[in-house]
Amino acid sequence: MEKVYLKYDEYTPPIECDYGFIPSMVYLGFLYPIKKKNYKMFYIILMTEVAVSTLIMCFIPFKLGIIISVCMLFIINTLFAFNYNMIIIEELLKKGYVPLDYNSSQLLIKKGIYFKLQ
Repeated sequence: MEKVYLKYDEYTPPIECDYGFIPSMVYLGFLYPIKKKNYKMFYIILMTEVAVSTLIMCFIPFKLGIIISVCMLFIINTLFAFNYNMIIIEELLKKGYVPLDYNSSQLLIKKGIYFKLQ
């Protein structure tokens, strides 16, 4: 997994952020943000999974609903595994962080979430 380095100012140390897909998030799901101490994303992922599972169980018979719910949980976890790092990087950029070096800047420009000011 590639790394992106972000800095706030010259006095605070740079932050190392992962960039890309998170394989362990597919099976950990909403527990992965707790590992990273990001409680906001924990609640977002948990509520998404609970809402989808509840809707499925309300309208589909029990045995089939359980199977579809488990499949949907893996799909939701996979979608968050692809996007989790980009969400975190975007939040840091909104707080005022900027890429530390050229490689970090190029990765973010290529992904479309950071545009170098001229």
